[in-house]
Amino acid sequence: MPHSDAQPTRIAFGSPDAPETARAEALRTLRADTSLHAEWIVGLATNRNAPHEVVRRVFTVDPLPEARYWLVYSRLTPRTARVAVAHPEPRIRVMAAENPYLPPEWRAVLAEDPDPQVRRVAVMLAREYGVELPVELTVRLATGPEPRLRYLAAGLRGLPDAALLSLAEDDDPRVRAAAIGSWSWSRLRPEVRAAAAADPDPRVHEAVRHATHVDAPLPTTVQGFLAETEGRRRGAAASTAPVDAALAALLVTHEDSSIRHAAARNPHTPVDLALRLVADREPFVRLAVSLRPDVTEEQRARIAYTVPPGRHPVPDWVKDRFGDPDALRETAASSHVLLRRGVTCAPELPADVVERLAADEDYFVRLMLCENDHAPHELLVEMFAGWDGLSWGMLAHRSNFARPGLARFADDPNARLRYAALFDPRGGQDLVERLSHDEDALVGRRAASDPRLPRPRLVELLGEQGVARAAARNPSLPAALMHRLLDAVGVDR
Repeated sequence: MPHSDAQPTRIAFGSPDAPETARAEALRTLRADTSLHAEWIVGLATNRNAPHEVVRRVFTVDPLPEARYWLVYSRLTPRTARVAVAHPEPRIRVMAAENPYLPPEWRAVLAEDPDPQVRRVAVMLAREYGVELPVELTVRLATGPEPRLRYLAAGLRGLPDAALLSLAEDDDPRVRAAAIGSWSWSRLRPEVRAAAAADPDPRVHEAVRHATHVDAPLPTTVQGFLAETEGRRRGAAASTAPVDAALAALLVTHEDSSIRHAAARNPHTPVDLALRLVADREPFVRLAVSLRPDVTEEQRARIAYTVPPGRHPVPDWVKDRFGDPDALRETAASSHVLLRRGVTCAPELPADVVERLAADEDYFVRLMLCENDHAPHELLVEMFAGWDGLSWGMLAHRSNFARPGLARFADDPNARLRYAALFDPRGGQDLVERLSHDEDALVGRRAASDPRLPRPRLVELLGEQGVARAAARNPSLPAALMHRLLDAVGVDR
């Protein structure tokens, strides 16, 4: 809903030379409409062009509105990250540390924060996200006085081998357990291994057991398979072991359908035996046979398999072909829809393969081609307009999406396509201004944050519910106007 007194807003923000009394009156009016204040604060905090002084002022607001959402989950601008990391309140620094996009250099700062909770969260998530901290820092963490940080440091990327091995002798049993694994065990000094083996702490005892455990070879013969009592190992043998012909013959006729399914997937099962399963009563067994690499296309086409809905893993043998253009062409021409879907996941695809897959009769072949950033512009737009999955918004950020000509959709009945019109790099101010009035909230917010939006309209949107945050995030918003918004909120300069 528009601000009830738009004219004072325009005087205050649209004309830097407006009389001081008029500006003061406008600020008093805006201060009274507190429903917009939180929107401005969040918008300015995530505005990529907000100068350091604006961001600093934003972070003096207490409480910082909706920080749990945007500070933890948004890609922070460098200035916002810098100010958040230096914030005097530990809870704000904790939220910054929780952000998976926080630049490593700022995570390193938080890893040595004065507050213990901030330090622990920063290091824990560096470990969880696989962030590589400076080597000197990992060593300081691994040798510092805080057991919890030493425990976390044992799992950090980049921790020198010597530092990790030294943690196996730590005073804290949690740290010792974290440092003992299959890699480190053989590299520990004999006396350290002996001490660990005799350690009374159950966590260390369990770590040693895992580090020293060696699986017996999987059975490959009928006798060995029948003697195996553990179900997990029987299944692993049926699906991966180099079984002999007699055991393969037993597996494909086994009463347990999961064993037959495993045998159908096992590359060591002779193809003539696997083909006996093409008439299996279980559809998932028939599907497994149809996905074997040694089945010809003619044989594959005769199998009555069913593809269940949902995502399916790419067969390993298809992944092995990703670097071979001719093999990719062959697989992309397969009659099997899961093989064609699998080809779309290759990092690089020849142009003719992209063309073939973009015209595929299977909707999800075409969709996966888009999701893996191979698709031509026209297919991306088609999927963007109609795909209702959670990933639809990402399609607009594929390399082939933004193109001159998208502005033709500015009046399309489909709101998705009107949204797409804003990605036309040649779209001018008139296009963006027109779409800023759009009835669809998504289109309106996107237009409000577009730097091409004319200044007068941008100022109007700062006073409108639903789009004020996007307008405050607009990178073309002058720093002077940003400061006036903060003045209106009552934030000290």
